[in-house]
Amino acid sequence: MTRLSLEDVTDLLGVQGIPGTAGQLERLRRWVESVVEKRGSTFVRQNRQNLLRLWDLHMKVKSKNCC
Repeated sequence: MTRLSLEDVTDLLGVQGIPGTAGQLERLRRWVESVVEKRGSTFVRQNRQNLLRLWDLHMKVKSKNCC
């Protein structure tokens, strides 16, 4: 599969940008790339709100576990 850029990911998710550090955004890029590989880009577009909610939840949980 072709590697998705962060721009590809934001396009698939229908957002202008996503806040986060370079490492967090790379983790998001790899995650969305994995979802596209397994379920397809149509799935990502159709479920973008749920995927964004899952990512937000993931980031909140990660932030609480840090430090």
